[in-house]
Formats: sequence, C-alpha cells, structure tokens
Amino acid sequence: MKRFTMATLLIGALAMAFSARPATAQVNVSVSIGGFYDELAPYGQWNDCNYGRCWTPHHVGAGWQPYTNGQWVYTEYGWTWMSDDPWGGNPYHYGTWVFLGRWGWSWVPGTVWAPAWVTWSYSNDYVGWAPLPPTLVFGMSGYTGRPIVLSSTRYVFVPTNHFVGTNITSVRVAAQQNATIFRQTKPVTRFAVSGGIIHNTAIPVETIQRAGGARIETRSIGDAKATPRPMAEGTGGKGRKVAIVAPAREVKAAATAKSREGARSAAPSGQKGSKPESQPESGKAKKESRQETAAPRGTVRPEPQQQKAPKAHETPGKSHGQSAQPQAKAPKATGRVEAPPPPSRQAAPPAERHEQPPARVEARPGTGHAPAQSAKPSQPKQGSKEKKPAKKDKEEKDGTPH
Repeated sequence: MKRFTMATLLIGALAMAFSARPATAQVNVSVSIGGFYDELAPYGQWNDCNYGRCWTPHHVGAGWQPYTNGQWVYTEYGWTWMSDDPWGGNPYHYGTWVFLGRWGWSWVPGTVWAPAWVTWSYSNDYVGWAPLPPTLVFGMSGYTGRPIVLSSTRYVFVPTNHFVGTNITSVRVAAQQNATIFRQTKPVTRFAVSGGIIHNTAIPVETIQRAGGARIETRSIGDAKATPRPMAEGTGGKGRKVAIVAPAREVKAAATAKSREGARSAAPSGQKGSKPESQPESGKAKKESRQETAAPRGTVRPEPQQQKAPKAHETPGKSHGQSAQPQAKAPKATGRVEAPPPPSRQAAPPAERHEQPPARVEARPGTGHAPAQSAKPSQPKQGSKEKKPAKKDKEEKDGTPH
C-alpha cells in the first residue's frame, strides 16, 4: 500500500512538472517586437537607426531623460523601476535607451525582461543610474563582470535619502553637478538570474538603508506595475547568451511588416470616404434638379405626362376644331410642348435648347393637324414638310444613350 501511494505521488509530481513547461513557453511567445510597435506608435515616432528601428517619445520636456518620471521600488526581483509615463513601463523593462544626436533619447527594442536595464554609480550621499548600452551581452547565469561606466552626462543623480518612494523628477540633482558627483561615487553593474528571470542586485538594499537612515520595505512586483517573464534559452544568439536588445535585422523586419500592415488596413477606410464615390451622387442630384426646374417652364414631363399636355390645348379645338385660325395660334402656345425630349432623363437639357426651332418649322404650314402630330410623333404621314419634325425626333432618339 505504501509503495502504491509513493508511486502515485511521484507520478503526480512529474505531471505537474511537465505541465508547468508549456506555461513558460506561452509567456515567452507573447513578447514580440510587433507588439511593442503597435503599443508605442501612438505615443512617439519610429525611426531608422544603427539598431534597426528606434522609438522616440513625443511630448517630453527639454532635458528629459529615461528613468526620471517615476520612482524606484525594491521588490523580490531587486531594484525595479515603476514608470509614470503615459506610454507605460515596457520600454524600461525590455531593451534599453540610447542617445541619438538627431532624435535625442530613443528606445531600442528587446525581448528579455528585467526590473531595470541600468548601470549604477552610488555613494553614501548620492545614487545615480544610466541606461545600459545596446551592445551588452552576458551569459545565462547573469552578469558579474567589470562595471559598465558611461559618460557622466548620461547619469541621473538623486540624494540617497530620497532614492526610494519619491518621484525622481522632483528630487533629481541638476545635470550641471553630474561631473562632480560622478567622481565621488562608485560604479557597479550586476544582474543575477533565478528561475530564468533576471534580478537587479547591483546595490544591496542594506547599503541604501544605512545611508538613508530608514528601513526599505520589500514590495510585490505587482505594486511596481511590472510583469516578470523568464527568458528563453539561447536568447540573443549563439552560445546561450543574453542580449538586452533584439538583433537589428529582426527589429527592422518586424517594424517594416507592421507599418505595411497599417497602410493596408488604412486604405479601405480611406476609400470609403473618398470623393470619387460621392461625386457621381452629387452629379446625379444636379441632373435631377435641372429636370425638376426645367419641367414647369416648358411643361415637359416624362412620357405619361407628355400625353396629357395636348389635352390642356385641346379646349379651343373642341369649339373651333375645323377652323384654321385658332389652331394656327395653338403652336405658339404649345411650341415648347411640341418638341418633347426622349424618355431618358439625360436628354432633358438638349430638349430645352432645341424646343424653339421645331415650333417655328411646324407653325409655317398652318395645317389643322399640326398639334396632334407633334404630340404623337409616330403618326405624321401628310406632306413632306410635316415629315421633317418626325425625322428630327428620330435623330434625337438615335442619339439618346440606351
């Protein structure tokens, strides 16, 4: 019975161990350059640089430097930066920052998480830090080599007793004093790896507590608004090395693919509101408005109303149907009706231009059947002069688009 129980416990432990591995892999997959591109694009500009693509934030003040708008928090992963910048804290936990002469401080993407990618220089009176250079590569067990020292202008210094729990912008020492303070401090660079996650352990918390004269509480990584991620084996290249920035070729390829994807997604939305689609509607409305305004002037309507138009002029014909004088005057009043346009609406304007000449031609014969023939173009059979209006109507019909 004991053997069965031990075997069951062993199988359960192995199952839990194997089930935990896919979770780690799934977390690593979610970190991508393309995700950073979409996240940061609204807050800055992506530019070509020696590291592929670099991102420069917008709306930062003069003399702005990274790792200034926020505060330092000591967590189970060491000194962790908690950012107050509107574009979030990812640029402080992935990749690093570099000063470009044309763009100023710009972020170089990376996919390895750390509490903060900085090198330190501190004393009992001051603590300073600066972003690590993009060329840094170290082993999977961490970095304990020689301190990485940069120019004093790249550092941000604060008094040691205001190092923790205060927004750095309000307690930062003037940059003009950097050179003097830098000579009085000790540089140090150190990163440890535990459980595949990088820890920032360069400055012992006890040293800061003694210098500041106050106890520093260890806070949860969740309080620092950060999410640690274990690094994958072989991160950064060959020989199981860790590079704090992604290869330039991969960064540029991912950024280029994202920019093309954004251009393709923006094209259909631009065509929906473009002018070529709205112009035909406005032109059609203009033609319809012209027909509506032209109809009352010449009493020209579509074909059903054209047959009614002669009825308004047949009232004199009922009492004087056989007399030549009243019907000779009728063409003057119905001259505009005798040249109706073809059934198509597009021929309405030409009908207005040619309605006068046909009236004059038909008024000369003085025949009593002239109004009836003009109202029904298909029935003229008397006289060669009476056939001319019908021939002209036929030409207009032939020229009308079908």
